[in-house]
Amino acid sequence: MLQIKLISFLILFLIFNIVSSTIYNIRDFGAKGDGNTDDTQSVLEAISKCMINGGVLYIPSGTFVIRSSLIFKTNLPFTINGDGMNSILLWEFNDHLIIISSESNNEISQITIRDFVITSSIVEKSLDKFGIYAENLVKSQIEHLIINSNDSKISPISGGIAMIGVADTNTIRDVIMWEIKGTGIKIGYGSEIRILGGRIIGANLRFDQSIGIHCTGNNGGVHIENTDIIALAIGMLIENQNGTSGSNREIFISQATLDSNGQGLVIRDNSYVSIIGIWAASSTIHQVFIEENTTAVLSISGGTIFNGGVYECPNNSNWCNGMTIKSGTFILSGVEIRNNKGRGIWIPNKSVTQFQIISCRIFANGQGLYINGSSFIISNNVCNSNQLPNFISDTKDSIVQNNLAC
Repeated sequence: MLQIKLISFLILFLIFNIVSSTIYNIRDFGAKGDGNTDDTQSVLEAISKCMINGGVLYIPSGTFVIRSSLIFKTNLPFTINGDGMNSILLWEFNDHLIIISSESNNEISQITIRDFVITSSIVEKSLDKFGIYAENLVKSQIEHLIINSNDSKISPISGGIAMIGVADTNTIRDVIMWEIKGTGIKIGYGSEIRILGGRIIGANLRFDQSIGIHCTGNNGGVHIENTDIIALAIGMLIENQNGTSGSNREIFISQATLDSNGQGLVIRDNSYVSIIGIWAASSTIHQVFIEENTTAVLSISGGTIFNGGVYECPNNSNWCNGMTIKSGTFILSGVEIRNNKGRGIWIPNKSVTQFQIISCRIFANGQGLYINGSSFIISNNVCNSNQLPNFISDTKDSIVQNNLAC
């Protein structure tokens, strides 16, 4: 009986040591976390151990000064885990803070990054530098982070999270980015990217180069749910950035906020974009925009598009619109479009075709409707209190019926 107990104890001891040996506490490698000591080398030593067999890089409570990139290069799964908002990495140099890539330039899988703070400090970063920069990342999650600055005038945040190359089956959950001057989240090609909750707040410079979420091409199944995207030059940009990877495919936006940007949602490719419960408000140029020469399909069901130009409207003949659609097609159902200083809905080109505006309330805009498309349906809408009369082009191939004051 005693022998069995000793064997059981030995097994438990071995198991415990195997498990505990996979946790690499950066303090065990000499990191001070006092906010003054350069902890870079200590953290790099912990990372080098963690990369041998995988495991957990543990960032305990403290403020750890980092002055060069923390490079995670491996083909093994690993986790970066903090103690929540008391675990702070001070980003004090002009390059990516955390770089993740595989040893063989293949996909790197099953990475978890969570529960700590990245704070930009000391130096201003180039706009193409990110707090987390990952190459060919799949089946991974980034959650419960804050990315901010301790002095937004001296060291503003450049970029938040970049998933470059392949980006597939990844989740970004409840990440807060504050005063972004570059790009909050940049997405490469692949599918099934989920951005859930959190906030991406710009520096309130509506004509700078900042972007909240950037889909750069050939990505499908992008889901954005309950995320605030506020005070950037472009809230969300969907495009084929490099011209070779191809258009994005399906983008789904649900109960998200696009507020107080230079432009809210901008579509420049041939993607299908579905929005449920839109809140696009207070942007200067357009709340929702489809560029020329696309075959984009946009579907919006429910919500509000309003207050275009509330901060400034220097050109209300082309700016400060609720929706500006220059190509492709769309379905708009049950949406309130109001108080835009320009037009509620502006369709300047006949190439916009086979669209539907159904059961919407379009009121108190500079002009409610300016429709110059073809083969469309405008039905069961209410248009009132707009400053200029509506313009609807030749309707011989279209249906315009059962509207009130449209």
